[in-house]
Amino acid sequence: MRCALACLLIASVSVPAVAEQRNVDGMWLDDGEQLKAVEMPASGNLKLNGWTRQGRGEVYRLKVKAGETLKVSLASRSEFVVMAIFDFGKPDDDAIFFSDTGNNTTTLTPAADTEWLIRPILVLSSSRRGLGANYTITVERQP
Repeated sequence: MRCALACLLIASVSVPAVAEQRNVDGMWLDDGEQLKAVEMPASGNLKLNGWTRQGRGEVYRLKVKAGETLKVSLASRSEFVVMAIFDFGKPDDDAIFFSDTGNNTTTLTPAADTEWLIRPILVLSSSRRGLGANYTITVERQP
């Protein structure tokens, strides 16, 4: 009986608690994330509507031009949804923006043509099966 209990404890510890990651063009994505290429429309704003939970959902790849000022905003009914923006031109660097409660908007101007990875994230202290949240990310050109 003790041997069986010990085996179960060892097996439960050896199972990874986080999703596997894979490298896509120098950016690490969780195994459940899908990379989606998006483009700014000729006129108007880019709106990205989606659903996310820990390690699952869509992440977005957006081409941006040098000197183009863009305002990126996140809206969600859940206070636990945040957004991180990474620069594909600097894949080893930290996020160029990471939102938090009360600060879900940034205005960025890249110095060179590049691509951004926009990642919506559901942040919870402990994962719960099936729990997720809807969000809208809006990207607007600024004068």
